Amino acid sequence: MAPLAFAANRDGETVLALWIAAAGILATGLAGCLAGLFTPWLLGLAALTGAATVVGALWYPPRYAASLRGRFDGVAVRAEKGVLWKREIYVPASALRTVESGSTPLQRKLHCRTVVLRFAGGAVLLPLVPEKEAEDLSRALEAVSAGEEPAPPPPSGPA
Repeated sequence: MAPLAFAANRDGETVLALWIAAAGILATGLAGCLAGLFTPWLLGLAALTGAATVVGALWYPPRYAASLRGRFDGVAVRAEKGVLWKREIYVPASALRTVESGSTPLQRKLHCRTVVLRFAGGAVLLPLVPEKEAEDLSRALEAVSAGEEPAPPPPSGPA
C-alpha cells in the first residue's frame, strides 16, 4: 500500500485565524467592559488583548498549518503538529478502536474536518485536515481495522 499523506492547507489556516479572531474580540470586549465598570486603567488590558489578537491571528495559523502533516502507511498513523511545542504522534492501526470525523459549520464551509483517532490509551485529534484527505484516511483506517486490504484512494483531478 502506498502511504496516504495528509496535511493542513490554506482553508485550515483560515478556520484557525477566524477562531482566534473571534476569541480575541470576545476577550477584548470583556476587558473593555471591565474597564467601564471598574477603572479606565483596564483599557490598557483591552488594548493589549486586541494587539495580541491581531498578532496571533496573523502569525500563528500559517505556522500551525505548515506544522500539521502526517501519513498512514498501512501499519500506523504517524503525524506531527505544533508550533511552539512540537508533538509527534504514532498510533498503530491495530490499537485503534474507533475513527471519527467531524466538522464545525465553519470547517464545513471551508472544506476541513477534524479526525479523531480513539485507542485504548486515549485519543488523538488531527484538526484542519482537508475534507478529501480526511475521508480517505478514515476509509483506509476502517478497512485496516476490519482486516481488509485498504483500497487505493481514487485519482484526484480531471482524467
